Amino acid sequence: MNRTAGTTEGLRRRGAQSKGDQREAQILEATRQLLTEKPMAKLTVDDITHATGISRTSFYFYFPSKQAVLARLMEDVSDRYAETHVWLPSTGPQRELLRTQLAGTAEVWHGNAAILVCSLEGYDNSYPPLTEFIAAIHTRFTSALAAKIERDRAAGLAPAGIDAATLAELISLMRDGRLSQLSAASESEVSQGLDDLTEAILRLIYGRLD
Repeated sequence: MNRTAGTTEGLRRRGAQSKGDQREAQILEATRQLLTEKPMAKLTVDDITHATGISRTSFYFYFPSKQAVLARLMEDVSDRYAETHVWLPSTGPQRELLRTQLAGTAEVWHGNAAILVCSLEGYDNSYPPLTEFIAAIHTRFTSALAAKIERDRAAGLAPAGIDAATLAELISLMRDGRLSQLSAASESEVSQGLDDLTEAILRLIYGRLD
């Protein structure tokens, strides 16, 4: 599986012993759980070390900062996120395929809202590897969407209109904002929300569909 090149270089220890892998996994899982209780801005390294029962020295052996832990968590989530993008390579509206893609993305959001909301808030610009990685995730989606819009316009399947890259940015903002809202919604609300989001995206790109 391809990862975004260079954006998390140095954040992951490679070739560690199995005990080290387990300790790293404990730090990641503890941080994931803590983020459901408090925002990243209020989370401290001491909170993480207390939850895992390790010293600050041990923590810094595996990660240079709490932001590095968040970057690693986002890296793992982004791989799952990319796997849901089954509609982007397609041709034409493909309503059901778009609905399937959005449902998969919503499922990732549901299980990782506390992590993904940090990317919407532009959390902590003081840590370049994290901000660069968040930007790369965003660009990966918007570039693929802009390419689909341009392909479908060239094939006469979508009308000319707003610049494809700009339209992709607008759709990304709408999608992420709505999925964030739906992450804590009921099953019926999620289903209706995904139907509405599917319709909105298709109309923005293709106009009214019969």
